[in-house]
Amino acid sequence: MNAKRTNKRRSRFIPFRMTRDIIGVWKYAHRPFLLFELVYKLLTIGVFIPLLSILFNKILDVGGFNAAANHDLLRFVFSRYGLISLLLMAPIAMMLIYTEFAALVYIAYYGIQKKRARIRPVLFKAISRLPGLWRIGIFGLALYLLLLFPLLDAGIGGSLLPSVAIPNFITGELMKTSIGTIVLVIVALVVLILNLICIYALPIMVLEGKNQFWNAVRESGRLFWRSKWSLVRAVIEWVIIFLLLFILLICILILVGLLLPDVDSEGAAIAITLGITLSLGLYIATLVMTPLFITVITLLYVRYQGQDQVNLDKDGVDATVWEGRDMQRSLVRRYRPALATFGLLILIAIGWGATTLLTDWGEANDKFIIMAHRGDVTAGVENTMGAFEGAIRTGADYIELDILQTKDGKLAVIHDENLKRLSGKNVNVFDLTLAQLQQIPLRAGEFRDFVPSLDEVLERTRGKIKLNVELKTHGHEKNLVSTFVDTIRKHKAEQQIIVQSLDYELVQKVKKAAPDLTVGYVIFATFAPLNRFEADFFVVEESFARPRLIRSAKMSGKPIYVWTVNDTESVERFYTLGADGIITDIATDAKETINVLHMVESEEQ
Repeated sequence: MNAKRTNKRRSRFIPFRMTRDIIGVWKYAHRPFLLFELVYKLLTIGVFIPLLSILFNKILDVGGFNAAANHDLLRFVFSRYGLISLLLMAPIAMMLIYTEFAALVYIAYYGIQKKRARIRPVLFKAISRLPGLWRIGIFGLALYLLLLFPLLDAGIGGSLLPSVAIPNFITGELMKTSIGTIVLVIVALVVLILNLICIYALPIMVLEGKNQFWNAVRESGRLFWRSKWSLVRAVIEWVIIFLLLFILLICILILVGLLLPDVDSEGAAIAITLGITLSLGLYIATLVMTPLFITVITLLYVRYQGQDQVNLDKDGVDATVWEGRDMQRSLVRRYRPALATFGLLILIAIGWGATTLLTDWGEANDKFIIMAHRGDVTAGVENTMGAFEGAIRTGADYIELDILQTKDGKLAVIHDENLKRLSGKNVNVFDLTLAQLQQIPLRAGEFRDFVPSLDEVLERTRGKIKLNVELKTHGHEKNLVSTFVDTIRKHKAEQQIIVQSLDYELVQKVKKAAPDLTVGYVIFATFAPLNRFEADFFVVEESFARPRLIRSAKMSGKPIYVWTVNDTESVERFYTLGADGIITDIATDAKETINVLHMVESEEQ
């Protein structure tokens, strides 16, 4: 008995045990995993998403919300048409996501049994489970698959799994205050804990044939507590392996860079080949991440729950058997492994090409506009002359700034309605005259400054940089549009500025009052094509700036800018997708990134 316990303890500390187990499973499951994920992703991009999009847009049209954005979109969500779309689309999306996860769990389990699953019977087994899910627990399952798991945002998930994240403009504002940061941390911890509690719910439902989601969650919670240290060790293994792979990739890139020939044409050809190879590698990584995750939780489920609870024979289908005509042909049977591998490689290449074309297609602009968000916040307090002078030094094309109307009808350059965040004083802009407002010192880190007026900013930036002026409202405005237009006319700044607003009605009023001004619509949420809105340009929040939305702006012949883009990878991505520019807090880094991209393009030409 003691020897048995000793062996059991030793088995727990086998180096990279989870990695060894994964390799053992993937020896049998790699082909069905890759084939299934490839086909399902292509179906998602080419069939599922377009059909759901057509259905959703039809509901928008019937309800009169065909140009819904921002707060109008929220009004749609709480209307009866929003309820109809939820009742129609959520079950369809949930069933498609569950089917993918269930099929992957089956493939992983057969791999654990050292068997190779067949795609068609696996799909049959997964789909045959769907009718049994339609009971009260389906609401919990839908909540988990459509909200809780996507909120984890861990780079793993189903092909149709929605991208649910708190927009950057909200998190960015929250992180500027201690209380906001604490709230974000608490929300992240709650999402993580709930996901850990539910981590084995899907393997339990699939492999044990259970249909009650809440019962599966309770059992999952108990399993999680028993397996928590194994999960920790698995995460540590993954981190170490990915670090090693990352170091290896960096070494390869450095080596290739050193070996690149001096001849421009040959160097460009090698660089393009290397870029395609990396792109293909990243695409393959997207195919394997979710199956790897499913393999880990299925392995741990079997280890801690045991196989006594597994009930795969309930439907009478053996997913390792495929009685097809091709299996009867001796030639195919003899060369089946080689043919299957070759066919899989061809499908991966086709899938990569189709995915790249459908999701990352775009044409970079020669003139990519960099707008400094509220000035350069590394040089001064946001929306003050210190930050604006810093933005001029960075070489940004525009300063993006905010204005609010004061109690006496003047235009102050400030973002927040209340001064609590920047001054510590709990006072509102609309309760103060401009003179009173400008007496209150603002603080941000080591910087100190005061609220400037729009008149002051127009005078001090004339001839140095252009301005993107965002009209903000607090509900206490008096003749805001006429006051703003008169101010611009007084300074003869029509060619120095562009104007934008989140309020679509305000955009129309400004354009009507001053047709010669360039007026844009700021959008933080929409599902409608941009050609349904009347504006001279569009500014779209980063999480909604998807390729299709950028293409819809291009089709309408209107510029589209993305906000707030605060890392160089995203700068490069939106440049290559064809956006006309970005609003950013890292104007210097963004400018350098675009300059490097222009140099690379010039060398390739």
